[in-house]
Amino acid sequence: MGSSKENKSLYNDRVKAYKQGLDDIKKETAMVKGMAKVKTLQPYAQVRIAIENLKSASIHAQMSKLSYRILRIRRDEVLSDARKEIFAALNDLLKVIGSDIDDSLTENKDRLPLISAMTPKQRLELLKGMREVTDYTQEAMGASHKMRWSISELHFKIAILGKNIMDFKEYERSKDPMEEHYQDRRALLQFIVEQCQFAAQEYRSKHELSTKDVNDLHNVRKLFELIKKIHVLTNNRAELEKITTSLDSVNEKIEALMAEKKDKKGKK
Repeated sequence: MGSSKENKSLYNDRVKAYKQGLDDIKKETAMVKGMAKVKTLQPYAQVRIAIENLKSASIHAQMSKLSYRILRIRRDEVLSDARKEIFAALNDLLKVIGSDIDDSLTENKDRLPLISAMTPKQRLELLKGMREVTDYTQEAMGASHKMRWSISELHFKIAILGKNIMDFKEYERSKDPMEEHYQDRRALLQFIVEQCQFAAQEYRSKHELSTKDVNDLHNVRKLFELIKKIHVLTNNRAELEKITTSLDSVNEKIEALMAEKKDKKGKK
């Protein structure tokens, strides 16, 4: 690698293409926002905008990786922008389909018609895109980055999006392996379970390695409760037994921490 001046010149030259990509995304997003003015198209326009947000997040993360490769400098400002773009994509979609993790699996029945044109495969691909860009941004940050633990919330929101974008009644009705969307529905369900497990592990790690905040464990409990509902629905007794044990364990941990906190207050 050349001198610092040469490296900076090289970076500035190569980053132009990324900046052009961001400009193109802004133009595309502005065009799609025009579609959102038509009420029946609004949910689908929001999905398109979310996809553009993800593209923007990916480019921002790539810009930081390029900087680190050439200049050995991580660009915190563009990593922050990448994270903001993913949050924007998730939050806007959750406004459309619901953001509740605690309600029943079929509570989303009134919102599902808004995205009825989306196939189970398309819904799965949207969730996978969310996960892939989040993982890529986290990788670009590095293991010890100051924003590292904010990624836990992104994984949590992806799990909620999965739960609320899934038609569980349709899943129950689908019994024929030859039916068009049979395999995609099962792949979508499996993704949601695995995403819940991953998000829960992220929050447990955050609690143990960083915050020691009991609220992180409350989120673990919510994710385990969602997994439990899914295993009850699918009558998966072996996995239901495992998640019940895990749920009992986290509940005990929460109770112990709350009792410890109460005890400390009493001694003051």
